[in-house]
Amino acid sequence: MKFKEKFKSYSLITLGVFALHIGFYFFLQPIGLVIGGMMGVSMLLEPMISISVGTIYFVLNIVALILGATLFGKEFFVRTIYATILAPLLVSVFELLEISDWLVLDQIDQNNHVLIAALGGGVLVGLGIGLVLRNNATTGGMDVFQKAINQYLKVPFTVAVYVTDGIIILFGMLVSFQNGIFAIFTMFITAFMINKTAIMGRSAFALMIISEKTEEIKKYILKDIDRGLTFLKATGGYTGHEKELVITTVNRQELYMLKDKISELDPKAFTLIFNTKEVLGDGFHRNDIS
Repeated sequence: MKFKEKFKSYSLITLGVFALHIGFYFFLQPIGLVIGGMMGVSMLLEPMISISVGTIYFVLNIVALILGATLFGKEFFVRTIYATILAPLLVSVFELLEISDWLVLDQIDQNNHVLIAALGGGVLVGLGIGLVLRNNATTGGMDVFQKAINQYLKVPFTVAVYVTDGIIILFGMLVSFQNGIFAIFTMFITAFMINKTAIMGRSAFALMIISEKTEEIKKYILKDIDRGLTFLKATGGYTGHEKELVITTVNRQELYMLKDKISELDPKAFTLIFNTKEVLGDGFHRNDIS
């Protein structure tokens, strides 16, 4: 990866960790919304051992990082260390500077504290984790244990995530049932934001076109839209005639242009359009495959 690309990637990871930290420190922590992960464990342990949340969070992440390096090797360690250390470090810095975690919620009507904390925390934590994942990194922490459960106990990773986070939220509900209910709500928002942020701008549209004007369509795709395409041989189920099937992938703006052109060139063309979740390859997100 070139220096410019690496700088951009780490800048976005830093931004993601900062968003994650803001969501945790100013929204989840003051209300005590335990939504899983090492952040949730830290909040549950803090009243028991009288050490700051930031310190507990940092120690737990270091332990998880060492365990991850032992179980999964150097590559996992390198990919994880930056975000793993930066996240709890930011919490500790805010605590050392004595910045109140109620700084934001104190500006909100007291009756709306829990709702705003759930919404704000969910959006910011999800946005932060999404940016980190988008740049092929991980926040470490609970990810290590979830990955270990997946690999050594042969449990699907998503199930491992739901089980570990579910147990942490359950313990949080024992402390405050109301907060536990809102924590579940926050988790759904977080999951939504992670999904949207991690693939934002990476979705595209795949088209499968059967037409009598394949050469004209080919020229338009190659020259005007500047996209690649593939030809496949297809056989009509009813007629038994051989035809050419054109497959190409375009972004949303190019989709509208291509649809109009196909209608213009061959109104009888048969076109299937698929909304793809993510596309990697030449012309689509080269940085992700370097």
